[in-house]
Amino acid sequence: MSDGNHIRRGILPALGLFLCLTTSGSALASGAEAGTTIGIATANIAWEKPQDIQRSFTEIADAGFTTVRIGLKNPVAASYAALTAAKEAGLDILVTVPLIDGSVALEGAAPRARSKRFFKAFGLSQIDPARVEARLADLLDFVAARDIPLIGLELGNELNWSGYNGDLPLLATGQVVVSHQDLAPDVAKRFAAGIAKYRSVFEIAKAALEARPALGNVKLVSAGLADINADFIRRSGATYIAPALVYDAYADQRVFALTDVVGVHLYEPLRAASRSAERPAMIDAQLRNCGATAFSGRPCWITEFGSALPPQTCAPEDAQRISLLQPLLEHLAQPGRATAVPFAFYYDWDADKGFALKRCGQPTALVETLSRAESAGQP
Repeated sequence: MSDGNHIRRGILPALGLFLCLTTSGSALASGAEAGTTIGIATANIAWEKPQDIQRSFTEIADAGFTTVRIGLKNPVAASYAALTAAKEAGLDILVTVPLIDGSVALEGAAPRARSKRFFKAFGLSQIDPARVEARLADLLDFVAARDIPLIGLELGNELNWSGYNGDLPLLATGQVVVSHQDLAPDVAKRFAAGIAKYRSVFEIAKAALEARPALGNVKLVSAGLADINADFIRRSGATYIAPALVYDAYADQRVFALTDVVGVHLYEPLRAASRSAERPAMIDAQLRNCGATAFSGRPCWITEFGSALPPQTCAPEDAQRISLLQPLLEHLAQPGRATAVPFAFYYDWDADKGFALKRCGQPTALVETLSRAESAGQP
């Protein structure tokens, strides 16, 4: 959802996060392992005013969170200033590196045109490996020189739909692709070429980290994949590829062998419109491969999850959203889940009018729920 808040204002996904409490009591009180660490996804914060950036990070840290997700946006100097501000607030950082904004595109490549609903976007097949190498070298040199507390690099974002992959066309009526045969041959060819280029991004990133031993603990995270309801996809005219097909492509290209962590976005199972009885099974389906053979044993980081309210709603008690959290809270409270899903980042603090935790100038009760989970997640 990062970078394109306007794209999803017609849908109100709702979901929740991990509270390290079971119905029988606190896992920490019983001496069990620490739980999932809860962070805040502030994807577009580099575009805010400097004083607002510092204020937001201070508020996040004061609320008890220790980790944020920040997008590497142009101008890069503003993003670097945001990284510095997060460090000054005492926060660890996951950086998401966009791959479709033109910063790493082949010279002379033409992006998919902007439309009423979507910004212009290059395709993964248009990536220039040399520009990726230069982009990452500059970022990592800054991180090393300034001692930025970087915990991970998320390479790309939601590459399985038109919003963040120009290889996937916009149509008169959107298409939800659940089978390889559903894609037109030319689209299938571009998508496959894009995943091959995506593998090269991991190779470059891995080499860049190995060349900087001081950054040896930084994890490489695959892009969190879009999790959007089919009705919105069809109405918006987007092409959406089911995550399972992307994971098949990852396996074919041996992406899992290069990444440390599989990024996941988790919205749709906990939409307000979803039937509550189906939510546990839907959550399990999205997370069951985390740490398992299908992902080559790689854990998952939920790099985005969130629950939306109508933009004009203050809801300081936030009872509905807290209730909608419960299925995911219970799922992640199961023994061993913190190993499979060590981090989860709530989207967003106060920039997105629908998903924000801070409403009408004050944090809602959901902040306290999530910060208790963050405290439970610390070793």
